[in-house]
Amino acid sequence: MKHVRILLETTQKENKSSVPIDTSYWEKLWDTYTKDFASVEIHSWLEELEQIEELSKISANSVVEGLVKVFTVTLNEENCTFLRNQSIDPNGGLKWFTLFFYKEDVQMLEIAQYGSEIVLYGVDEKEAEELQTLFPENANAEYFKEHLM
Repeated sequence: MKHVRILLETTQKENKSSVPIDTSYWEKLWDTYTKDFASVEIHSWLEELEQIEELSKISANSVVEGLVKVFTVTLNEENCTFLRNQSIDPNGGLKWFTLFFYKEDVQMLEIAQYGSEIVLYGVDEKEAEELQTLFPENANAEYFKEHLM
């Protein structure tokens, strides 16, 4: 599947190994690319107790997988508003380690490393270029014509 991967400049924070220096892209990314998705799977490290508590209130289900707790969140209006407006960690990056967005059963968007790596699937080169405009100029973008999922 064709896709584009965006890597943002990162920094290290006390409890996070790499977080994007700039998260100004978040609301525009959310508003433009998540509206057609049915659900999001959010991974949070088990020691991130505050984030786990917060997600427990909105998730349809959750399961512990190794060192992470995995939450499945239905993207209804209320949850979308919460995730759009409450995802930025005041200490840097997104609150959660990884988010996988699904359209039906197909993963279409991955946001990893607390928001420092973004992968959008199923896009052509023109759409990939449009996505790149959301990010700072120093973001590293790479387009892939094929990807085995």
